[in-house]
Amino acid sequence: MRRLRNDKKRPLLQVADPLAALKQLFAERDPLYQATASFVVDTGRPSVQAVVNTIAEHLNHPSSSELE
Repeated sequence: MRRLRNDKKRPLLQVADPLAALKQLFAERDPLYQATASFVVDTGRPSVQAVVNTIAEHLNHPSSSELE
């Protein structure tokens, strides 16, 4: 919300309660994103370098189910 609060180019957030709109969009979209993702990276707490390392490791050694 902090990043988007002053963004006037997102029509779905130009409502009385943009935080509620974001929560609703997340609730609707997250299951779809999770179902179609081939790889999910937690970006909540790790440092940028830790996220980069996780992605690089995955790209270098994808799981066997993704190779089929």
